[in-house]
Amino acid sequence: MAHDELDPSFALELIDVTKIYPGTPPVAALSSVSLTVPKYEFLAIVGASGSGKSTLLHVIGTLTRPSSGKVLINGVDTSGMSDNSLSGIRSSMVGFIFQDFHLLPGFSALENVENGLLYSGAPQAERRDKALDMLGRVGLSERIKHLPNEMSGGEQQRVAIARALVNSPSFILADEPTGNLDSQNTQSLMNLFNELNMDGTTIILITHDMEVAKTCSRNVILKDGRILGDSSPSILEGST
Repeated sequence: MAHDELDPSFALELIDVTKIYPGTPPVAALSSVSLTVPKYEFLAIVGASGSGKSTLLHVIGTLTRPSSGKVLINGVDTSGMSDNSLSGIRSSMVGFIFQDFHLLPGFSALENVENGLLYSGAPQAERRDKALDMLGRVGLSERIKHLPNEMSGGEQQRVAIARALVNSPSFILADEPTGNLDSQNTQSLMNLFNELNMDGTTIILITHDMEVAKTCSRNVILKDGRILGDSSPSILEGST
């Protein structure tokens, strides 16, 4: 498939992706995985421990190269790119959100979000304005000067979401984002994700929690490194 034939309406395309880790015997963490994620979708990739979720996350985020197959982000084929080029793809096209937040402890909420634009080339005043706008968007306008240890887990995750969004990525890649949150904060966070998705943000969420997955518009089930199912939450619920 030539580059100019790629469908730009896809935020992400995986084409026959396999990842094999060397060993005796070798371990196939992913086997012939093909997946398309249209722009503006809210997708949950669901699987138990050992299903290949973590490897898939790293491949989607260009943190790990597949053994074979292609990963295309916003129509850009990342195959054969240098490490520097892949780093540029990650910083401009993928917004990462992690279970442990990964906020800088000595920096305020505003400074943490501004840091998401450090490599964008934007002047400081523009970085500040964008960070303020994003913190407002996630409901933290009154907390911009607070340090991470002065905020709840739910607030810290919202700061992480603002940081991921501030560079207008092709999609958000969220790794077990509710894993360290209680049920109330989990519900609040999923409501926020749904609001962001309705406003046009493409979200790919990795989770083992089916209750979380059911709030997404599409579920892909991963097992033993292969896609076992791909359907809406309502269809999945009816089949269990």
